Amino acid sequence: MLKGKSMIRFVFIFLFLISVAKAEDNCVYQTQQVIENGKVISEKIIKSCTETETLNKQNFLVTWLTDERYQNSVIMVFMGILENL
Repeated sequence: MLKGKSMIRFVFIFLFLISVAKAEDNCVYQTQQVIENGKVISEKIIKSCTETETLNKQNFLVTWLTDERYQNSVIMVFMGILENL
């Protein structure tokens, strides 16, 4: 299985992947064209986005370590890590 440095790399990559911040984006695209004699003279593309971000958010690692519903998985993961050291 994983030994020494490879275990540390695995834990580091795992923590990096689950700590990505999430935001919701809702974008609306609107296109306006000016056409003369069947040819497009100009084209205007308007993109308006609304970004929403939840306040008081915690990344998954903090939630996973502190929430009661994940306590069994936390114990099993730490037992597995300690078993392979």
